[in-house]
Amino acid sequence: MNTVKAVIFIACIIGVITSMTDIATPEGTLKKQLRSVLAVILLLAVITPVMGHGFKVTLSDYTELADLPEFDSVSTATKLYYLSESESRLEEYFLDKLNKNGIENVRVDITTDINEYNEIEITAVRVYLTKTSDRGLVEKLIAEDLPDTQVIIQEE
Repeated sequence: MNTVKAVIFIACIIGVITSMTDIATPEGTLKKQLRSVLAVILLLAVITPVMGHGFKVTLSDYTELADLPEFDSVSTATKLYYLSESESRLEEYFLDKLNKNGIENVRVDITTDINEYNEIEITAVRVYLTKTSDRGLVEKLIAEDLPDTQVIIQEE
């Protein structure tokens, strides 16, 4: 409880000092820089009491959580969610881009994966066209954004 009181007290004092400094400082770049410095001081002043009273984050805590059987299922569900969400948004983006360039009645399917650096990587783009004459333009438009990704164009 004392920690919470200390944080609130320090935040109030820094807030009063910030207000008085803001009033006394002339307009210009100095005022912006002074606000930034005071914001950092406020952040440090509020965090310091919390850090000094047994607030610790260690890798061993994470390791203990990773050993739980639920961790794998949550990790897999999270991975699948992010992959699904990224695929959906990328499909919308490319569908919109193709429509803006006059290619309509098209369907886009994107396949993603998470690489060894935990980055979402686009592995393939499938485009389903109704008119084969748009094939070259579709390849060009997708290659603008994804030059190294495999593009598969099929007819519907």
